[in-house]
Amino acid sequence: MNKGIPYLLAALVLLTWSAGWAEPVLALFQHAQTCLADGGDFDLLRLRCQPQPSGVCIGQATLWFWLSGIVFALVALLGTRRGMH
Repeated sequence: MNKGIPYLLAALVLLTWSAGWAEPVLALFQHAQTCLADGGDFDLLRLRCQPQPSGVCIGQATLWFWLSGIVFALVALLGTRRGMH
């Protein structure tokens, strides 16, 4: 019997094991790439694709940010105007 056969079998076992480990990881990369290419947002915690929000949703989500910025600007403007009198 050839002495290289155990090494060949060990290499085949390692390749089979690594392919079994790598397949789900590669499938996850493929799913994420497809999601991002279609314009979605891939959630790594839930491992699912979420569609990109439309402009209306973004406007509603940032409404409080813009309102607080406007209120801050008005308060700063009124505060500086009173200091000049």
